[in-house]
Amino acid sequence: MRLLLSLMFVFLGSFGAEAQTVTKEKVTAALPKLRELARQVVARGEVPGLSIGIVYRDEVVFVEGYGVRETGQAETVSADTVFQLASVSKPLAATVVAALVSDGVVTWDTRIRDLDPDFALPDAYPTAQVTIRDLLSHRSGLAANAGNDIEDLGFSREEILKRVRYTKPGGSFRASYAYSNFGFTAGAIAATRPTGKGWEALAEEKVYRPLGMQSTSSRARDSRSRRRRRPSPKAAASSSSRGTNPVRSSAPRGR
Repeated sequence: MRLLLSLMFVFLGSFGAEAQTVTKEKVTAALPKLRELARQVVARGEVPGLSIGIVYRDEVVFVEGYGVRETGQAETVSADTVFQLASVSKPLAATVVAALVSDGVVTWDTRIRDLDPDFALPDAYPTAQVTIRDLLSHRSGLAANAGNDIEDLGFSREEILKRVRYTKPGGSFRASYAYSNFGFTAGAIAATRPTGKGWEALAEEKVYRPLGMQSTSSRARDSRSRRRRRPSPKAAASSSSRGTNPVRSSAPRGR
């Protein structure tokens, strides 16, 4: 996070008080400082490698990679290198749900029990009343780390969502906040149920493919295979309209 903020401050600081009238020329003029900062970050060993993409209005004006994909290895980061997104998957998931709300498939206040009769939280009242809005707002009463420990043991998403009912509540329903990975997952997955399509397919349909994001996926296996794949020079050169970061795992969540 400190690295990301540093890059942002250096880049935006180049515009000074005139940031409200940023032009493509000003963006282009700031790129040498951004390149140098990225090289310094890699040289100091703060990260093995990174990639940077800058969009001005609807045009990608900068896409470059720096450093290596893995410490001690020679393969370099390119514009097509696949990174895990961690919790940046949450706004992507919310965007997919928002598309379903716009389509009239669900509303933000649709109750989860109406979508998935088998879903349950630790207590009966929240189980009956919890909505998509509650889960995506982290106010369901689930403890912050509910489900994380057994994910680390290799339990599947489906099995973890069945087992959150056995966890200890982390707060009062709609009266407390606790950042919950699998609470968020439960809300996003439930929203897709009326479509009869899997989460991964809907993420592609609603977000990735319309934006031309050919390298982006919500499937963990895609992340593993694409990190091993070396993109062709042609693919790397034409990556300006493609996202490079898949969701961390097959679920719409991350840590």
